[in-house]
Amino acid sequence: MKENILEFGELSLSQKEEAVELFLDGFGKFMTFSKDEKVKKQLFMEIFDSKLFLCYLEGDKVLGLMGLGTNKVRPINFKKDVCIKYFGKFKGTIISRQMNASFQKAVVKGEKELYLDTLVTHPSYRSKGIGTILVNKACSLKDYDSIIVEVFSKNKKAIKFYENNEFVISKKHKFSFMRLLGSGYPIKMTKNIKH
Repeated sequence: MKENILEFGELSLSQKEEAVELFLDGFGKFMTFSKDEKVKKQLFMEIFDSKLFLCYLEGDKVLGLMGLGTNKVRPINFKKDVCIKYFGKFKGTIISRQMNASFQKAVVKGEKELYLDTLVTHPSYRSKGIGTILVNKACSLKDYDSIIVEVFSKNKKAIKFYENNEFVISKKHKFSFMRLLGSGYPIKMTKNIKH
């Protein structure tokens, strides 16, 4: 089977839907602003950055999704007009503001730092090397010296995955309010990728 990595904007409509479904499968539990899964799916179809999301495909099927950010831009922007379209003026404006407080906040400082914002693979294809292929793609980007990711302390599989891909723990945020949500505290992991 042919495998390749495409930008979100290069996908067909059905492939974009698959990519968004992958994202919601992995991160949907954090998207508590709506219980309507259909509306959330439509929203994300419009707010994913077409270039900052890279998708791993085998044949025509999307099996992996990675979102990358820099010190200037991140891959998910809860655009006010799009949020208003789906949730009305009042609720849409609040969703846009609250979600962008996290999703558009700069998480890396340097011009040469890349942030691995999102990484998820299809449940039936996990532990088959797709995540590593996507991470290697990010590491091959020439304009960056390091790549940073944050994982929750209770997500032992993710920590092990990144350690296996030469990331090292660079900071633990033990006093984060995220700890109250039951996922543990955020751990920042870094990999040097100088070319």
